[in-house]
Amino acid sequence: MTRSEPPVVTTPLSTLKQKKRKVFHEHGKDSLELAVSIGKTQEDKALLKAERHHQPQAGQPRSDRRHHKSRTTKKLEEVKATIASQRARLKREKVKMRKALPVLAVHQKSSPSSNAQDRAPRKRVSFA
Repeated sequence: MTRSEPPVVTTPLSTLKQKKRKVFHEHGKDSLELAVSIGKTQEDKALLKAERHHQPQAGQPRSDRRHHKSRTTKKLEEVKATIASQRARLKREKVKMRKALPVLAVHQKSSPSSNAQDRAPRKRVSFA
């Protein structure tokens, strides 16, 4: 005699997963309502995100904030200002010196013979 085994009982897949049934909308009013509801949901999400990023911080309203320069930036600006003033002063001194030099040069040109005597005579070179 052959032994018969009891049948194995398996549960159907549909009862294990409890799948949701798909709902199909007919073209027309239902699809428009769906599109409007999706649009509203997306817009609400975007507005919430924008509000989160644009909220002023508690305790410090934006109008009271002032941009304070750091100590090093202030010091750098002071050094630059002093350098600029030194350059301007040196430039003025050079201009004064240039204005004073032509007066001295005129006095030196009045006596060209003394200049010629101070210098050594030039040697002439001829190419044959």
